[in-house]
Amino acid sequence: MTKTQNLKPIIESNRKTITAMLYSADSVKRLNNINWLRHEISFSEPRILFHLSSKEQLPYLDFNNMSNIGPTYDYIVNNPNEPIDTAAILRIHQMLCRNTNIIGTMFRTSNKILEITLNDGCRLHAPSPHEIGFLLNEILYKINSNPKNVLHNAFDIHYELIALQPFDDFNKRTARLIMNWVLIQGGYRPIVFNKRGDKQDYRKAIANRANGQIKKYYEYMESCLVRTQREIISQIKKSKVL
Repeated sequence: MTKTQNLKPIIESNRKTITAMLYSADSVKRLNNINWLRHEISFSEPRILFHLSSKEQLPYLDFNNMSNIGPTYDYIVNNPNEPIDTAAILRIHQMLCRNTNIIGTMFRTSNKILEITLNDGCRLHAPSPHEIGFLLNEILYKINSNPKNVLHNAFDIHYELIALQPFDDFNKRTARLIMNWVLIQGGYRPIVFNKRGDKQDYRKAIANRANGQIKKYYEYMESCLVRTQREIISQIKKSKVL
């Protein structure tokens, strides 16, 4: 196995580069950067991660939920200082559930098995419904008690929300938006999963984390952040003054 690459210096260097480029760029370049991110998160990423075979598709449900991702992303971008607490997570989920048959203001009331098969062939069971409120408070406390560790906080809350499965549906979509909200509030750009193969690699990373391979999970998320940063830099460079 190859040695784990330390991507944090690259992430920090790219973060400074993007900040400097956007600070000195004209409004068109800044707008193009924002529009590109919104497009990738609202259109490209869902089609990569949510694609189902024709037999499994729920067209009405998925179409409506995917159309909600853009406005929900706009919300986290426009509210970089809002505390991320239980109420905020419920609000994000409710926005994603608009015009679907999922109730966005309620935690699930039934037991659930995550669609993650571990290396030993076992499946990961989500906590019982009566534990959701307590465990969510624990997750938020852990994240808020160490505000300086932005990257790990973002990656941790992403995984913890998926493992908790607090809602009947759209848990991963909610988790990704909350992760990106933490990144935005910490001065980073969002992570976009918009490449062929991301669905398989994304699921593998979550399974690695469930198996206790935290470093592998962190490395995957960091690599996706570096990739997104490089795409943003490329988009800014390609932007033209109209």
